Amino acid sequence: MQAMGFPHFRYQTVSSTNDVARELLRQFPCVFVSALFQTRGRGRHGRSWFGEFGNNVYCSLGIRHAHLLSASEAASYLALGALALWETVSTLTTAPEMFRVKYPNDLLGRCPDGIWRKLAGVLVEHIRKPTEQLTIIGIGLNVRQTSFPPSLVESATSLALLGFDIAPEEALQHLKGSLEALSSTSPAELLQRWRAVLKLEGQRLLVQGKPGIWTARRLLDDGRLEIEHCGMRTFVTDGDSIRYVFD
Repeated sequence: MQAMGFPHFRYQTVSSTNDVARELLRQFPCVFVSALFQTRGRGRHGRSWFGEFGNNVYCSLGIRHAHLLSASEAASYLALGALALWETVSTLTTAPEMFRVKYPNDLLGRCPDGIWRKLAGVLVEHIRKPTEQLTIIGIGLNVRQTSFPPSLVESATSLALLGFDIAPEEALQHLKGSLEALSSTSPAELLQRWRAVLKLEGQRLLVQGKPGIWTARRLLDDGRLEIEHCGMRTFVTDGDSIRYVFD
């Protein structure tokens, strides 16, 4: 990657910042898109991303590559989004011990009741074309939102609910700066730093569709997570299929 200053396109309301970034990449090699609200924000597997108007960060970084990415290069963009989020909340709150990155790039916050809940999510989309490739990193960070629909009450949180009074604009600007700074980092170093932040080795896991408690063994360069149970090993690529088992 090369260091970039991302042109910033601001909107009041959009369907999805990822969709807007994709359209803008027809004209620009890189873009940063933010909005106060998304009408059709989405997470992985097409799930809806719920958020209030003006109380959170909704943004996307889009990059047009002049070549097709290798598997490790593609994985490094998962790392880029996760690391930028981690650096942003750790710096703004000065309380890094209250946050954890869950594979591959969800950000969890430790709530007053001791439960880890989702604070932010990253959706990375790669669009391959015959001679080029687009990468779009969509990020949603709950900042000042204090209420969630019943389906999310037990799983979602925000910086405000964690006790931090941070303006969404401040979080947005810091996040953009982190993405720009990290864009000068090589894919190999991004992957190394991603491993350090994830702290996956030895983490106990519940895996959807598989009995028993599994153990995370290593994160491969292509982004796959190797897990083990009773001497049997397999790989995970979908973070939504696993849950961490905390002591």
